[in-house]
Amino acid sequence: MEKIKVMIIGNNDNRIYEIKSLLGNEEIAFVGFSKQGDSALEKTLSLKPQVVIIHCEEEVEDAVNLAEKLNIKMPGSGVIFLCDHLSVAIIDKAMFAGVRKVMSFPVDAKSLIQNIQLVNQVEKSRSENSSTAVANMESKVVTVFGAKGGIGKTTIAVNVGVVLAKMGKKVAILDANLQFGDVNVFFDIDSKDTISELSQGKDLTDIDAIKRLMALHYTGVSILCAPKSPEYAEYVSAKNVETIINTMRPYYDYIIIDTTPAFSDVNVVAIENSNLILLICEPDISTIRNTKVSLNILEYLQQRDKTEIVINRAGNGTISIKDIQKVLDVQIKHKIPLDIKIGIACHNKGVPIVVDSPRTAIAQELRKLGKEIVNTIDQIGK
Repeated sequence: MEKIKVMIIGNNDNRIYEIKSLLGNEEIAFVGFSKQGDSALEKTLSLKPQVVIIHCEEEVEDAVNLAEKLNIKMPGSGVIFLCDHLSVAIIDKAMFAGVRKVMSFPVDAKSLIQNIQLVNQVEKSRSENSSTAVANMESKVVTVFGAKGGIGKTTIAVNVGVVLAKMGKKVAILDANLQFGDVNVFFDIDSKDTISELSQGKDLTDIDAIKRLMALHYTGVSILCAPKSPEYAEYVSAKNVETIINTMRPYYDYIIIDTTPAFSDVNVVAIENSNLILLICEPDISTIRNTKVSLNILEYLQQRDKTEIVINRAGNGTISIKDIQKVLDVQIKHKIPLDIKIGIACHNKGVPIVVDSPRTAIAQELRKLGKEIVNTIDQIGK
């Protein structure tokens, strides 16, 4: 039988030794102790106990703050308070902080061990259910890529994000155009905090820190903006981007990544971590040629199977959809019509097309694309 790992935190050495002496049970493994303070959280995270016993004398507020941090950072680890002076106020504060059991000290060994076992069982069950929920919630990552600048990648990324949000999905957009990204402009958002500031810190694995730096648009889309100026792009590495994606995955239904027209390290990481790649193409010779080359590279990277071509600004030009299908040797399912007037007007206003002009043909096709993305990803996942 696996033993329950227990740690003790407190400022009174005598009390710590008294509590430790009560843990003489074949099901309990004492893994260490710590004084309260800044080092207590760090040591607890390193020891990874299943149950933490915090002894309180007068320093109740410090104990409550520590318990709250442990509840957030160590899911699956339960906290027990042992208090010299117990009151209703202390119990209320402890329970709000996520403490599983509050007991008066001194306490007998039998009662303490029974409560350790109970808390461990509750946390174990909660952790298992949480893991299942996280697995069910794990994001679908959609990278919007293209082999040429100015072909509407950002327009499509922004509007698809809004469409998915309107479908009830929890959506985040990551602007990976690190030098000249302007997703924030399409949403009329001032990018005070960006992926650059996030990458310069040590919080890439902390979802709360990431969310604090994201902008929330009224459509329900959360945006992690590109750096404010090109020189800040150097602070963001491909590894940073991959860590951010993996940290965000359990908390969003869809992560949309807008990219540059290049097979850079950052873009390759985005592509390789995607469930679906939207390869944007326009009906002109230059873009079609570059798209053909991109398809060959994606084949080499073993990412071709999850790539869908989107023809943007499709119209009645000299190059038809059939011509493009023949050149690229693919079936094209997604076509966004040409509407320069609406596109420019919405961009200048900072309002997504599907919000500002929902009845236009371009908005209807963008909504259709969003719905098809959901269906396509579901099919890929089968």
